[in-house]
Amino acid sequence: MAEKKVSAIQAVTLNTATFENEPFTPTYINFFYGKNGAGKTSLGRQLGEGAGIQWADGEVPANYEICLYNQDFIDQHFRTLDRLRGVFSLSEGKETEEAEKRIKELEARRKELEKRKVEIEGEGGEREKAAKALQTAQGNFEKACLNSTKLFRDKFKQAFKGATRNPQLSQKINTTAPRDCDVDELEKRFLAAFAEGARMYPYFTELDGDDHIAAIPTCPLLAEEIISKGTTEYARFIRDLGALAWIEEGHQKYHESADGACPYCGQRLPADYESLYASCFDDEYQRKIKAIRDFPEIYMRHFGPVYEILTKVTEATDVLPSVAEKIEKLKPMVQNFLRAFRSIAITVDQKLKDPASPVTVEDLTPQLLDMNYIIHQCNEDIRKNNEVVEKLEDNQDQCVKDVWALAAFRLQGEVDTYHTAQEEEKTVRKALSEELGRINGEIGAIGEELEKLGTASTTIQAAIDGMNRLLRDSGFEGFEIVKSDMAKDAYKVVRGDKKVAIRLSDGERHFLSFLYFYNRVKGCDENGVQKDKIVVIDDPVSSLDGNALFIISSLVREMIEVCYNNTDYRGQIAKGDYIKQLFILTHNAQFHRGITYNQVGRFSCANFYKINKIDNRSTVKWCKRQSRSEGGEEENYNPVKNAYAALWSEYLELNNEIPLMNVIHRILDFYFLDMCGRDGFTLRDEILVKERDKFMRTKPDGTPDESLFQLADSMLMYMGAGVDGDMTLVSDGTDVEQIRWTFEMIFRQLGQGAHYDMMVERART
Repeated sequence: MAEKKVSAIQAVTLNTATFENEPFTPTYINFFYGKNGAGKTSLGRQLGEGAGIQWADGEVPANYEICLYNQDFIDQHFRTLDRLRGVFSLSEGKETEEAEKRIKELEARRKELEKRKVEIEGEGGEREKAAKALQTAQGNFEKACLNSTKLFRDKFKQAFKGATRNPQLSQKINTTAPRDCDVDELEKRFLAAFAEGARMYPYFTELDGDDHIAAIPTCPLLAEEIISKGTTEYARFIRDLGALAWIEEGHQKYHESADGACPYCGQRLPADYESLYASCFDDEYQRKIKAIRDFPEIYMRHFGPVYEILTKVTEATDVLPSVAEKIEKLKPMVQNFLRAFRSIAITVDQKLKDPASPVTVEDLTPQLLDMNYIIHQCNEDIRKNNEVVEKLEDNQDQCVKDVWALAAFRLQGEVDTYHTAQEEEKTVRKALSEELGRINGEIGAIGEELEKLGTASTTIQAAIDGMNRLLRDSGFEGFEIVKSDMAKDAYKVVRGDKKVAIRLSDGERHFLSFLYFYNRVKGCDENGVQKDKIVVIDDPVSSLDGNALFIISSLVREMIEVCYNNTDYRGQIAKGDYIKQLFILTHNAQFHRGITYNQVGRFSCANFYKINKIDNRSTVKWCKRQSRSEGGEEENYNPVKNAYAALWSEYLELNNEIPLMNVIHRILDFYFLDMCGRDGFTLRDEILVKERDKFMRTKPDGTPDESLFQLADSMLMYMGAGVDGDMTLVSDGTDVEQIRWTFEMIFRQLGQGAHYDMMVERART
């Protein structure tokens, strides 16, 4: 919450005229509004006398000159109509010559400094050149950012939302910490994070190392020479021929269909052929042949689940794009595996045809390992996707950060170049600013010295010229001031027709006196020292025409800004800070609103007060309130409202019957006749005839009580007739509450209750 700043005078207690132990706590700039007779003059005089003042810690009256402008000031400095005493303190002779010499030296130096200022901050100057160099560097950087990030912006569109163009694009890259990362990996995460319809995917079954790979069935018998050891003559004969396999194949194929004949030559076989055939094959041979014959079935049982796993993977369609790519790589590998798997039957068949010849079966372990690795990669992609989906928002944010970090990394060289240009411009700008600060400081010092030298170096004619220059610059051409021949310090006023003004109007006297007051506050003492001042201004615009009021309002606003410089010297709307505290009192609403423009918001250093006088007792109301905005901090409010709103404020403040009735007459006239366009006679008829019963009461003795009806009649009697408030009729025994009740009832019976409530609420705030 903003706190009020304390200036030299910390608190005031008024005990003068109609004020009785009335305190107020001023700040730097203090505005007082009150009607004539409310007590403004008494308040101003007490401040001018330095009475009832509590000074801030460390402050004493000797530190300040209290400058009071009021009617007393005017009377003091305009004792005659054609003489202005003390407007200027003039000196002549040797002192003036030395001052003029010094002035020439200072003005020559100021010219040099002004020339250097132009070189720095003028068009095409050093400051502009530095700014253009930075602008060029910025343009190059922005171009590099735009060109270098095109692929990124196409690939990672969501990351660049709102920053596809400069300056947002380059500013973001310039302020992002660079970091390298794998683009392909980032793209996978990004696609998963921002994929439309992102969801979880099931994992594929992987080939288990023990069950599916390490435990692949083998048949060592395939590599053996399997020869029967039958001992019969026939067995030895067949074995010597090497025809065991041939005999066995023929027997297996044609035994049942040959009907006892040889399938090869057609001759009848011996009756004991079956026993002869059986004698060719011993038990060991038969066992081995059976093991070989059974091996394909064992092989098939083992690879059945493997084939099922591979089939499910290769036939999957609802998968991630990256998984789909891997499946496409897996499909030919599965086909090759199936071809190798199926070749086992051919190999076994070959072995059975020629048991004595060793055969080999291809080792499928490397193929299984390769295929399982791809399945594992698919599951890794699925896992990453599922992890992303589980933390979608977090991963989206991280992906965006990673994209910008990578972009900044790719543009690190351009960023460094731009940073170098920024630092160079900053260094140049700082050096130029420091030089300008020194130049401005010296120019300011020269100005102050020239101002101090003005008293010693200015001739009487120069003083007159200066006064007239102020009048001309202000557009006030009604008269000018010229030297009088009566004495060296005497002046006269000449009007536009060059005739001497024998008599000045009150307005002219007020105007000229304030110009003198303004110069006195602004000026220095006889030693050239500008003393700190506390300024009190009491109604400076009495009897002024519009032009003079405008000029004085402008000068007062300048004095306000000088005082404000004590709290915030950055703006420097007006030079100097010699006014340490300011009190402005007025009854003129136009003047008050003119000088308080934009001052309400300076809560810490500006106060608003309303001076009221009720029952011959004057009070000072501090115009502050709780803000209606969020936070509810205190704020100033201006007590000067428009005329109509002011009447409602008076209505609530008055507790005397006659003044209250006068205000009510003015409100009724303004609202119903001027604003609503109603006719006074018709309006009176609505209230006093149609709504008569609303204002009637019954006395304790049963007789009609017409007091409220008569009060309403008195309020409406002169509507639209322009009758002065002194004609108000109030019956004996009528109190303020009866008046307020009757006034409110008039509004409500005329259907204007909402307006009454609104104006009362506004007046209270």
